[in-house]
Amino acid sequence: MKKIYAIILTFIIAINLYCFDLIEDTFDFIFDDLAQLIGIVVIIAVVIFFVRKYLNKKNSDKGN
Repeated sequence: MKKIYAIILTFIIAINLYCFDLIEDTFDFIFDDLAQLIGIVVIIAVVIFFVRKYLNKKNSDKGN
């Protein structure tokens, strides 16, 4: 009887550890994608900023 309880307890612990691993992998996946998305948005914003700055400078030079 003790062996059955030990096997059941071991099975339950293994399932819990596997679930924690799945949760950790899910969070890693979400945060990696989120970091990539934020990086892409920042790069696009910087490019747009410098393009607008260059175009405004070019337009102001034509006006003089």
